[in-house]
Amino acid sequence: MTDLKSGWIQTGTNTPTGAAMKIAVDNPYITRDDFINSFEATGLGITSQTPQYWNGELQNKILQASSWINRYCARWFDTQTIDEQKTKFSVRPYNPQLVTVVLANRPYTKINSIWIQVLKWFIQVDVSATGYLQDFYDKGYYKIVPMLSSAGTGVGAPIPAAILDRIPLGVLWTNYTFGYGTPLTAQTLTQIGTTLEYQAPVGNRLWAPSQTLNVYAAGVLQATTLYTVDYVNGKITFLSTPTGAITADFTTNESLPSEIKEACILLTAYMIGQATQNPLGAASLGMQTFNVSFGSGKENSVYERVKQLLGPYSNQLPGFV
Repeated sequence: MTDLKSGWIQTGTNTPTGAAMKIAVDNPYITRDDFINSFEATGLGITSQTPQYWNGELQNKILQASSWINRYCARWFDTQTIDEQKTKFSVRPYNPQLVTVVLANRPYTKINSIWIQVLKWFIQVDVSATGYLQDFYDKGYYKIVPMLSSAGTGVGAPIPAAILDRIPLGVLWTNYTFGYGTPLTAQTLTQIGTTLEYQAPVGNRLWAPSQTLNVYAAGVLQATTLYTVDYVNGKITFLSTPTGAITADFTTNESLPSEIKEACILLTAYMIGQATQNPLGAASLGMQTFNVSFGSGKENSVYERVKQLLGPYSNQLPGFV
């Protein structure tokens, strides 16, 4: 069965490189083990031995909670590499000025490429160390002096720089890598029993799917056709018995801010509690002298706590400055 991704959509190929546009997707913000080691999981009676841990239900609830956080904050927090468009882009070719471009996700680690599109033509901006780029990584924006040349790339007539002179005909394409993940190298993977599965230690799981993953056996890089990957649990499954110690280079998202992880735990526990104790969504339940009030909307203390945690991370920034 093919794994489904929350928030995934089919994108077109009308990008500067002709490849499919990369957009942010929903990934879990905690692992199953992060959750079962929390006070909330203890209160619900969920451990590594309960069915929800193994049948996929717990992972689904964690992903739902993570997706809710993304929608509420209008941004993503795990490490991903995406393409982002800004419309109504104009320049001053005869009086160049710095343009500040605010990205939807922060902090970012690298601007991989910048293209200015006019109709079907593209001009690439130099983002090298000696290029026209000023980085403000933690704040999530960069500054450029977009001096257009007199010739574009691809088939067709060159793009005259003058046509973007204070006229918002351009589209700015930015490919960048963002997120709070941490790249790790030469990490030892431990064999699970006598199986062909090898897993990273607790605290280094929750791998970033869009980032580079290298797997080594006895120091030799293994072809991707020799194993499958479980990114959510930081696990490799070989198709045949490997030889020697297994190590890997990967990016882990377990270095996310504590507020994001706590919000995810609270939401996951709340959804599981509602599903098991109040599946009909009743506001209250009474039986003779015993009464339970579940609360809803603004009366819900869980959502109020989550909103407090996520408040500083909500994206309210403009696109251009």
